[in-house]
Amino acid sequence: MYFEDLTKYEYMATENSRNVGWLEKGHFINKGAVPDEFVKKLWKYLRYPVQVCRGFHVCDFCKITKTGVPTVTYKGETREVGYYEIRVWDENGDMYAAPSLILHYILAHGYKPPQEFIDAVINSPDASSEEYYQKILAYSNGYDFWLASDCTKKKHSSLFKKYWAQLRNKIKGAES
Repeated sequence: MYFEDLTKYEYMATENSRNVGWLEKGHFINKGAVPDEFVKKLWKYLRYPVQVCRGFHVCDFCKITKTGVPTVTYKGETREVGYYEIRVWDENGDMYAAPSLILHYILAHGYKPPQEFIDAVINSPDASSEEYYQKILAYSNGYDFWLASDCTKKKHSSLFKKYWAQLRNKIKGAES
């Protein structure tokens, strides 16, 4: 799914944020080096999913056909991506909406996000801080399922499967 960088986010929620990293084959991709500090901090944002979807999106650029939920590995740790988004606030309180595949695009395809997004990630509170946790908790109206259990880690994918099985059963029960 493609949205031009820094355009108004309107995909899954009505909020005042801007798109970053919504890439698709056939559209221009800004490429270049990014600071290591940016990658290190962006990795931590993948721990806090928002706008979690039932399905998943795979990378449109990889030539190898993928099956199953995509993953990204950084410094020996693997996270599942492609089924949720992240949010980043800059120092002025402006918010950016990015797909969880953004780090894959950076590491595997040389994507360079807009400098203001890079600056926002570098200058924002660390994603593992209480300050960021409170922002995400407020953003998600206090809902803490994803935050408490860190379901994005590959080794925790059984939690993800269990959650969706429970959700499917609830939906089936409501439809009866």
